[in-house]
Formats: sequence, structure tokens, C-alpha cells
Amino acid sequence: MVPKTLLSLQHPFIKYLVSLRLDKSFRKQEKKVLLSGVKMVQEFAASPAAIDTLILQEGSSFSFPARETIFVTYEILKKITGTIHPEPIAAVVPLPSFQDLSSASYLLVLDGVADPGNVGTLLRSALALGWSGAYLLDNTCDPFNEKALRAAKGATFRLPLAQGSWESFIEMANKNSFQVLVADIEGRKINQTKCSLPVALLLSRESQGAREDAKNSFFKVTIPIQQMESLNVASAGAILLYELRQSRES
Repeated sequence: MVPKTLLSLQHPFIKYLVSLRLDKSFRKQEKKVLLSGVKMVQEFAASPAAIDTLILQEGSSFSFPARETIFVTYEILKKITGTIHPEPIAAVVPLPSFQDLSSASYLLVLDGVADPGNVGTLLRSALALGWSGAYLLDNTCDPFNEKALRAAKGATFRLPLAQGSWESFIEMANKNSFQVLVADIEGRKINQTKCSLPVALLLSRESQGAREDAKNSFFKVTIPIQQMESLNVASAGAILLYELRQSRES
């Protein structure tokens, strides 16, 4: 297909791309997501899924397989990506479907983690440390939020994801005999904890801590730290994800 060129900031397709970036419900309706930057597009291009639309700055020499390629101006890229100094590439790709993770061996569960940077970093850590997938409760930030995508560095499209309510998660965990471990400051030290499979690690927003239902129903674990009251949830999560894998392999 012959590449197109768009020069107007007011073109309907430019407005469509901005809506994909900003509006969660619109992404869900269109079943598309906007990626921006060389690394993110490169990571996606290595996956089995196909790029729908490749968006390049005029004069760019990047080349990735795509159903359609569109060249745009630098000013349009700024508007599309919402960044002051955008990289010369973006892409519209299919929005991945949430999956059934009932057979996962190592499951990360995010409850009320609202910061997109933390969500993306945790998905990246889970993938890097060999976890099977992540279950995002309904009160957690959308993993396809632009900041979450940037923080995940491509992990969003490689780590299986599920989404649902607290009740749905509990039903799945009970039915499939998950050992649910809750990160909590009053828990047992993680380096003294052995887990059995399948295991689900529940992380919550640090400002509020784990919900009472979780603390009352499941085994609590913590990280022994000094001189600080707590760690950022993304930092704590990475340590817990690593320690739980090590406890099984040692």
C-alpha cells in the first residue's frame, strides 16, 4: 500500500489518534492502542501481532511491517504523542485481549495501584522475573495508559493480563487453590517465607495498604527494611517477585 501523508493538525485521523492516547473507553471501543517511540514500536514489531498503522515523521527512514504507513509533520507528532520532543515514530496496534489466568503458576495481582508508572514498572518486573501473568483488579490503573505503557517497556504486550473484580479474583483463587500472599508491613519477612504453587502475590497502593478482607483472609508478607517506613510499591513489588521465585528455586 502506498504511504499517505497528513499535514493538517485538524485532520479527523489526528483527532482519532489523540483520543486513543487519552481515552480508556475509546481504546476499549476501538480495540486499538497508540504506541509512541522507537523502542516501544520495535518491541511490538517483534511480537506475532501486526501493526495496523505506522506513523512516521516526514523524512524518517524507519521501516516496520504494517497494514498502512502514514507520514506526518513534527508538529503533528507532538500532538499525537503529547510530548514536547517526540521521537519520529508512533503506531496504532490491536488492543490485547485479557486472558484466563486460572492456570498460572506465579500470578501478580494489583489492587488499587493507581499510578501508571508503578503499574508499568510492575508489569515489566513480573515479565523479567519469570512470572506467569498479572491480574489487575478493576480499581487499578489501565495498563494501556500512555505512562503505564512507557514504564512497561513493551511488557504489556508480552505478559498475559487478566482483569476483574475482587469477587471474581477470590472465586478464581479459591477454585484453583492459589496460595495468596498479601504484601503488608505487618507480615512475615519474605526471606523467611516459602511459597507453594500456584501462588498469587497481592500488591496494593502504598498510601492505603491492603484491603481488610485481604489481610484477614490471606498470609501477609513484608520486606525487612531499615530507616524508612516503607518502599514505593514498584520497588517493593520487584523485591517480592524476585524473592518468591528464589524461594522455590533454592
